[in-house]
Amino acid sequence: MPDRWAFGRRSWLIGNLLQRRCLPGLSTTGWGLLISASADLFCMGKQSAPMGVMLQVVGTVPRDGRLVEARWGGMPACPSCGSERAAQLGISSRGWRRWRCGSCRTRYTVTTGTALHSTKLVPQAWVAAAELGRIDSVSVAEKVGVSKVTARKIAGLLQPVAGLSAPERLRWLLNSPPVRRGDPWLAVTPMGVHPRDNPLAGLSAGAKAVLSALRSRPFGATTAKLAELSEISAAHASRVLNDLARLGYAERRRASVHHGYGLKRVWLWSLAWTDECMSALAFLSDHPATPTAETGDTIPPRFWRNFWSGTPGDELRISLHGLHIAETLVGGRDPCARAWAFRALPVAVLRECRTLRGFDSGETADLLDAAIARRTAGP
Repeated sequence: MPDRWAFGRRSWLIGNLLQRRCLPGLSTTGWGLLISASADLFCMGKQSAPMGVMLQVVGTVPRDGRLVEARWGGMPACPSCGSERAAQLGISSRGWRRWRCGSCRTRYTVTTGTALHSTKLVPQAWVAAAELGRIDSVSVAEKVGVSKVTARKIAGLLQPVAGLSAPERLRWLLNSPPVRRGDPWLAVTPMGVHPRDNPLAGLSAGAKAVLSALRSRPFGATTAKLAELSEISAAHASRVLNDLARLGYAERRRASVHHGYGLKRVWLWSLAWTDECMSALAFLSDHPATPTAETGDTIPPRFWRNFWSGTPGDELRISLHGLHIAETLVGGRDPCARAWAFRALPVAVLRECRTLRGFDSGETADLLDAAIARRTAGP
């Protein structure tokens, strides 16, 4: 039986020699995998296996054709100098082609220098997201097959061009600058404090995101909810919360929360409100706002924290969940959210909320009557 490992040691050299003659679109690494696969078949006595079977093992087929067409019209151009002299270097495992400029020798892909720069998704995922009729995190997660965190980021990128066609959306994504880098969590240095005393300097971006999420949930939140608000994984959020607890910024307590018709014991994380925590919050800015299209059917992001149980606030719609929104905001503790509900929710929803138990008497009923009377009064 031939020595498979001796055969595999020569695969890279053979692939480098044959790359440009037989399959110019296949990278050197791809040729190495192809020859290694053929060695396996040869060692098993299947010397007559078809070439298509071995090519399926490699799977390096370009899948970014529609994005190349949307950005350059089909002909790659260097993002640095604009030259169309390009040599294809290979294809990544996800189907992205790589080129090298013949003028300035810059290496690039179709996403270089765009809003999709360094994306980890396959090209088909972005094409599928651009072809969606409704742009929101739920639709993106279901149709594209990505996590909720990724779906929220994709929806945030596509919201400003939700009214355009799919080719125009792709063209807009590939002509938009990349997301601003730096530290979006660092606020303006408070007066009387030197920048070198910034307590956030040693914290990661994930820790700052979780700290901001804790500030938006003064009554506490679970690890899963904080992970969702911070747009990181639950495991990452758990590690960050433990680090914040050691620094004196956060604390964990056992509490009972409403779950259905009963109570459920859960672990809640909240701010520790120590001197160190107050100093860190002075340097922490609000969550970077994602540009969204104003539809008039959504809840302002500053009130999403009131919907801590059930459907997240960013997925609620006034036309579909008006009564639930009114019951939560009017009966909640946030006076600003209550004032917004009186001003923005339809009068029919407020009237229906007025008939519910707990809203039909007392101060809440008087506030609802005053809001309905003010909304229905003539100019």
